[in-house]
Amino acid sequence: MQAIDERLQKTSITVSTYIKERVCSKKRGNQTYDDVLEQMLNVLDVGEEGKVNGVVFLYEVPVRDEMRKLKYPVQLLLHVDKNGKCNLANTEFKILVSFCDTLEEALEEAGFQFADNLEEFTNPDLPLTAEAKEFGKKLQNMVWM
Repeated sequence: MQAIDERLQKTSITVSTYIKERVCSKKRGNQTYDDVLEQMLNVLDVGEEGKVNGVVFLYEVPVRDEMRKLKYPVQLLLHVDKNGKCNLANTEFKILVSFCDTLEEALEEAGFQFADNLEEFTNPDLPLTAEAKEFGKKLQNMVWM
């Protein structure tokens, strides 16, 4: 017998109108309440782990020399090393930025990495596996074109 994924089960909770409006204001594109609340909980989880210094978000990326907004922000774990260098990571979108002098520089590099992945994994001239094509589609679906 297969286990039922608990995330697929639905429930309802009572919240104030104020909180509902705040959560709704954070929705981007076709995001659901689940998507927004999961992102908030992920940020809280990071804070409780104590292994990183915080979380920052990537909101736009350079696509073909033009900045494009993301449909929803990409969460990046932030770590500042003992020398003050910024490091960012996101495993879902295969972003790893190391040893940047400023957070702005690190976010810019994260945007470049996202864009490079998008270009590579959506290139019809490259022999890509089914998984690689699926990843490319995921990246493409993140960007407002």
